[in-house]
Amino acid sequence: MKKPHFLSFLALLGTAFAEQVTILGINDMHAHIDGMPQLATCVKQERQNDPGLLLMAAGDNRTGNPYVDNGNRPGVPMVTLMNHIGFDLSTFGNHEFDAGAAALRDYINAAEFDFVCANVFTTDTQGINVKPYKIFERNGVRIGVLGLVQVGENGLPDAHPDKCKGIQFASPFDTAACYKHLRAYCDVLIVLTHLGFEDDVKLAQMFPEADAIIGGHSHTRVEKEHIINGVLITQAENKLKYVTRLTFDVEEGKVVKKNAELIPLANLPADEATTELVEKTKNLPFFKRQLTTVKRDITRRESLGCMMADALCVRAVTDIAIVNLGGVRLDDFPAGPLTVADVYRMDPFGNAIIRTTMTGKELIALLESIPGSDHYGGPCVSGMTYKATKPATELKPMRITEAKLADGTPIDPNTVYTVAYNSYIASTTSAPPANPGVAIDSDGAECLIRFLEKKQEVDYADVSRVDVQIEN
Repeated sequence: MKKPHFLSFLALLGTAFAEQVTILGINDMHAHIDGMPQLATCVKQERQNDPGLLLMAAGDNRTGNPYVDNGNRPGVPMVTLMNHIGFDLSTFGNHEFDAGAAALRDYINAAEFDFVCANVFTTDTQGINVKPYKIFERNGVRIGVLGLVQVGENGLPDAHPDKCKGIQFASPFDTAACYKHLRAYCDVLIVLTHLGFEDDVKLAQMFPEADAIIGGHSHTRVEKEHIINGVLITQAENKLKYVTRLTFDVEEGKVVKKNAELIPLANLPADEATTELVEKTKNLPFFKRQLTTVKRDITRRESLGCMMADALCVRAVTDIAIVNLGGVRLDDFPAGPLTVADVYRMDPFGNAIIRTTMTGKELIALLESIPGSDHYGGPCVSGMTYKATKPATELKPMRITEAKLADGTPIDPNTVYTVAYNSYIASTTSAPPANPGVAIDSDGAECLIRFLEKKQEVDYADVSRVDVQIEN
């Protein structure tokens, strides 16, 4: 019998001592609690194969479900479900800041897992316990995880500026450069980000020390292995449609093989214990009250935004109302009953409504400025219509080419109009009107509830008041 070559024997020996690390990554769950029972089933199945696997969330765990966002402890019901399933780590998304610093503190303190985010800075007096990174150990393998959240041109995440008061933020890219030394302390180095896919690519180009990026924010479905500069980039769309399984083969302190695979969750059986916890979370009669009936399917986000703007116009008694498109959190709505819970799904933010006066010239400047901070497109309106052009690049602003009142009268630059809009627009616009206005006694959701409960049915299926043409 032929004896094995000595080098072959060493190779076999090395393979025998290789360790595999498994990580499940998910992002942008947006409080989609009805999908948590399927996630629980997936995690249980995966942990049967690898009891030491790590489960991580790349931010925006909350915002998108009234039972999570609008109770006495905003976001905490989602954290409770994450505790139940056994999350090991999360970073912040921009929507983690939606309820302000005090609610964020309660949200974090309710978690039985850590939050990591290196470019967020808080004071000890705020009691917001966030670490820049965490190092786990599994079977002798050290897994380091660095957290980063996106920051916009205003130096803040994409959240209401007032909700970020008292918290400081730094560039995620400048911050990452300060943590390259983590490579020396880890066998596997992960960056858990809420930056968006394009910025994850940018990060990979400047941070080759990382083995992988588990990303979020852009809701991108990364189906195949996507490796940039040696860094594996992953993202699992949003709202618990998928989870990403990452595996790393580690030999002598180095990753010798890495793989990523999307696991669809929709067809998995629901875990019974998690289902019971979800139903308990949803057992709030206030949210189940039917307000009206939607006559026909509403298939466009702008149509829903027009309905929301109409509600502001009526409640604030103004000529015109404006709703930023990013403030409309549903893309469509089916024919049938519309409940209080549905209103809070459309508008979960609780932004104050401002009533003010402005000239037609100020109105046009305000409308043109909104996409620069909202990033979703032309704002929705009530009491008027407009046409605009928008360059494909976000570096150039939208330009309104025609604006009319609802009766067809052109908007006069010198005429003064009464206008209602939310405090997010007021806080982020680069073209504020001279009159700051005053807040009325209702937020956006309450305005919509009052508007709808007076109507037996509504029909916004074909409503469109905005025509924005994209220029090449």
